[in-house]
Formats: sequence, C-alpha cells, structure tokens
Amino acid sequence: MKFVEQIKETLSRYFLDTKPEANRRVKVNNYSQSTSVGIIYKEKNESFYILVKQFVKYLKAEHGIRDVLAMAYVAEKQIPYWQVQKLEFEFFSPSELDWKLKPSSLEVDNFIARDFDILLDFTLEPYPPLMHMLAKSRARFKVGAYHPQKTDLLDMLVDLDQNSTFDEYVNKLNHFLTILNKHKHAEPV
Repeated sequence: MKFVEQIKETLSRYFLDTKPEANRRVKVNNYSQSTSVGIIYKEKNESFYILVKQFVKYLKAEHGIRDVLAMAYVAEKQIPYWQVQKLEFEFFSPSELDWKLKPSSLEVDNFIARDFDILLDFTLEPYPPLMHMLAKSRARFKVGAYHPQKTDLLDMLVDLDQNSTFDEYVNKLNHFLTILNKHKHAEPV
C-alpha cells in the first residue's frame, strides 16, 4: 500500500497546481502588527497537536493576536480522538482529497480565502495537500521552513538543521517575527 501512496504523491506533484495566488497582497508583518495568524501542519500525533495548541495560546497571550486558526491534514482514515473540532483548530482528511491530492472541502476553501496577516507553515517536508493550501492562500505574509519545493510559495524561509525540533523551529519563528519591521510599529499616530 505504501508503494501506491508514493505513486499518488509523485503524480500529484506533477499535476497539482501550486502556482502562487496571483491576486494576493504581500505585506511583511511581525507579530505586533498582526491581528490574524493562520497555521497549517500535518498531524503527526497527540503530542505534536499539544505543541501546536500551546503555540496558539502563546500567540494569544504574549502577542494579543485573537484571530488564530490552525488547519491540520490528518493522514489517517479515522480522525484521532484528540483532533475533535475546537474553536481555533480545523482539519481535513484523505477522504476530502481529489485524485491529485488537492483538498476539496468548505473548511479548506474558507481557510485559503482568509486574508491572514501571517500564515505559518509547520511542515518541514512538502505534502501535496498542504502545498496546494500554501500556494493558493490569500495570506499577506507566508512563513515556513526552507525546502527547495517551497521557495516560490513562501515569503520568508527559515533555515533549519536536519535534526531541528519543533521548539527550535518555533524559537526561530518567534525571534524573526518579533524583530521584523520593528521600526514600523513605532510610527506616529
């Protein structure tokens, strides 16, 4: 079965439309300039979900960003018990993918259409369903880990070591998204 999945992924990379959204307004934002943040990630396990949940709480508590929405791709056929609908968490599964592995659900379409100030990509490897979302998102500033297949899709690439942990990745994100454009935040009113 793994072989069939690899063939599907290879074909989807060829056929999936990952040209960046043409009508997107790009604007470099830091946390203090942002009112909304979107997060995309591939669900790995419950402990990873908890890390993302803690990060969402951090954005709200430390930076006052009230509008945070995380969208997870859950690769299993059965949705894990911890991935129950939460206010700031949504998910989609393989049953909501077409043959090109393009997600087709109302939740995904709404997420893509949202004009987030910042979109954070928590995937290190390119997954076709999330690559589609990353390419088509109308978010103003897209940030994620460096990968050769993502260079045209992200506005800011974070360079990570091969063995970097989630905490190291988040620390780098927090560092750059806190100091970036700091001088613009102090503009006179």
